Amino acid sequence: MTDNLLITAIVPHPPIIIPEVGGNELKKVEKTINALEILSKKIAGLNPDTVVVITPHSVFNPYYFSVYSEKKLRGNFARFRTPQVSLEFDNDIGFIENLKGIKPAPPGTSLDHGSLVPLYYLDWAGYKNKVAVINYTALGREEHKIFGEKIVETAEKTGRKIALVASGDLSHKNDLQFDDLIVKSIIQGDYKQIEAITPGMRDTAAECGYNSLMVALGAIGSKPRENEVLSYEAPFGVGYVVGVL
Repeated sequence: MTDNLLITAIVPHPPIIIPEVGGNELKKVEKTINALEILSKKIAGLNPDTVVVITPHSVFNPYYFSVYSEKKLRGNFARFRTPQVSLEFDNDIGFIENLKGIKPAPPGTSLDHGSLVPLYYLDWAGYKNKVAVINYTALGREEHKIFGEKIVETAEKTGRKIALVASGDLSHKNDLQFDDLIVKSIIQGDYKQIEAITPGMRDTAAECGYNSLMVALGAIGSKPRENEVLSYEAPFGVGYVVGVL
């Protein structure tokens, strides 16, 4: 496994875990917040050149991975009644220019909540280096795994030390079977179980994190490195897992 990939993680992205958004509801997501703080401190401590975030909620192209391509990446939580909570990061233009299989998002596209939520906690933890934010596609499992391999190859080619963050929530329908399979597979380091999840299971769960997870598994060759689940909870009927793969 390459030394250029420092850490690979899966995180949820509910805006309610942002303190300014969640307010009195924060107690219900305390496990997730604590785990994200621990993970974000770890990533910031590794000091990667670039954090690559795979998100479900940016500009969607069924056939190509969409990437934010402007020099400065900006976004806020105006959609969630807190426009004052805003973030700005330097985009790693050199990295994305060398990455195959991507198309640029339209100029001026703001960061989506799928990237903003994990980036909020990275910013809180003191991370100041560059980011690259990429939306997944409607392509299949293998295409997403191959894209994960390309991310690592690009890190090697460009000499970047990267952290890869797969952003996605688990079941939106309180499907404990789906969530339990993901959580147990990460704990056991048995990623073949995750890869064997059928489209029918995904549809039943109404998840939004599977393709992000496939990119992450492709990056690590489906082999556990630091497999650990830092937290899992579903206080609002949507599964939130914070883990290292």
